[in-house]
Amino acid sequence: MGDTPLFIVTGLSAAGKTKASKELSSSFYVFDMDILVESNDFQKACCQWLQIARYNSMSDKATVLFGSVPSPYNLAECKNYQAFKKVYTVLLHCDQEDRYRRLADRGDIWLEENIWLTIEEAEKNFENAILEQVPIINTSQNSVEEVAKGLYY
Repeated sequence: MGDTPLFIVTGLSAAGKTKASKELSSSFYVFDMDILVESNDFQKACCQWLQIARYNSMSDKATVLFGSVPSPYNLAECKNYQAFKKVYTVLLHCDQEDRYRRLADRGDIWLEENIWLTIEEAEKNFENAILEQVPIINTSQNSVEEVAKGLYY
């Protein structure tokens, strides 16, 4: 398999994952981890994505998985996780005001209460990333191009 790394990009809604994924799609295999989830079995979907990423690595093109890692996904429980010598994780985060505006701009699908719950959870994720020394890219302060460059380490 070689040394093809696996990239995990995490962040809650409105952090900028979709825009970053579009920027990266020409250089990497890029996938949204939530697409394979059936019957709320996030762990099964996680293991399926890691299997896909492992097979992708055989072509020496790295995979970037976008999702809410570690919750509800636990990568370390999947057997294919051990196949990667290098796994890089980054948290996309944005300022509270930007997250509020981005979610409110999505229309009626985001109720006020859910926006604030997402903001609270995003702040917890931010604090955990600091404690765990996970690199953080603030999408309020960086363009999508800068976000993509940040993933290249």
